[in-house]
Amino acid sequence: MTKKHDVRIDTKLLHPQLEHKLNLLLKKCAAKGIYLIITEGFRTVARQEELYAQGRTKPGKIVTNARGTSYSSQHMWGVAFDIAINDSKHTYDYALIKKVAEIAKAKGVGLGWGGDWKSFPDTPHFYLKRWGSTASKLKAQYGTPDRFKKTWTKKVTRRQGLKLWKSAAKTGSYFTIPCGAKVRILFFKLWYAKAEYNGKVGYINKKYIQ
Repeated sequence: MTKKHDVRIDTKLLHPQLEHKLNLLLKKCAAKGIYLIITEGFRTVARQEELYAQGRTKPGKIVTNARGTSYSSQHMWGVAFDIAINDSKHTYDYALIKKVAEIAKAKGVGLGWGGDWKSFPDTPHFYLKRWGSTASKLKAQYGTPDRFKKTWTKKVTRRQGLKLWKSAAKTGSYFTIPCGAKVRILFFKLWYAKAEYNGKVGYINKKYIQ
């Protein structure tokens, strides 16, 4: 097994919370001696149509039931990624992928796994659970992936800047984010937004972003 991860996607095209969880997963897998290839992340309509054609109008086996024009794939919303094992002898070894799934589903990461699906199980597939196991809730709430992506970034409006706290209890801080800076939003809760700025993930007062 190659002792390094091979990330073949642009992780910045993933939802900020998924990018954060992917980084956690990579660290925890490396600690267990498991190294991954991240094969798929965000997909355009064209890429999804290309995959849909596989096994239908193009050679290969069927890998998806989602048309690109339907926005039905979680990949098109940036809330899913696919993996393989970075070992040519065990690329899609079920036992190893299941070990990855155990790490991914545990509290420290908290991802959903396509291998748990009863219909059309997808063992290489991992996703954010906030919107369920399909894209239906995202489609109903946002209509299109482009509208959804606009919620991922907010601007600091507080003139004196905004502290990025290390915990939701406001203990410790990384630094003060300047007014006008754009932050990537993982999620909102109570008084705060969990956000990423300059490679650090922490907590900011949601009152002062828009």
